[in-house]
Amino acid sequence: MSTSDTASSPDRKKAKLDPFANVRDYTAPSTGALHATSATELAEYKSMSAPAVGPLEFWRQNADQLLLCVSASSAQSERDFSSVGRTVTEMRSRLSADKVEALELVRSGMRLGVV
Repeated sequence: MSTSDTASSPDRKKAKLDPFANVRDYTAPSTGALHATSATELAEYKSMSAPAVGPLEFWRQNADQLLLCVSASSAQSERDFSSVGRTVTEMRSRLSADKVEALELVRSGMRLGVV
């Protein structure tokens, strides 16, 4: 068997690229440190003055200080759409968007025990 046959043999596996290796190896900070960081970030956010510019320009100006969070799951938004689908039926098709929003807020508040 030649050297080239050994290099291309099926027994030798290629190393696979793992794009999530850094996520798997990540060690989360302790709860105390996380709470302190969150409290500091909240205090900084609350100390900010109301923007004199539009929302997009505000985010551009403050992108290095603020983190725009996006849910990793669509489960909650799908539950919300399902709830609205149960509210807006053929019999209630003339409800305005404001009324639907109010009904959903009341329903959510009742579910959470706030209302």
